[in-house]
Amino acid sequence: MGDFPCDSCGLCCQNIGHIKELKVFDRGDGVCIHFDSASKLCKIYKDRPLICRVEQMYQSVYSEFMTKERFYKLNQDVCKYLKDQNKE
Repeated sequence: MGDFPCDSCGLCCQNIGHIKELKVFDRGDGVCIHFDSASKLCKIYKDRPLICRVEQMYQSVYSEFMTKERFYKLNQDVCKYLKDQNKE
């Protein structure tokens, strides 16, 4: 299995208000303080928190609880949900 198929839409970075590990990065409206709305990219991508790194998060935390395929599927489900909620 390859890397997580992220299309860099930025929706996960715009919906961090409910994630306790990212509370310090919430600018007050659920959007990460490091999210660049113009490019839809992370301004600290190379230094982003572990929770923002799908591959490393799986290896560090979730690999003992589920398969990588299951972890990817759960993350893809969240992506789909965010995209469905943000359709124009």
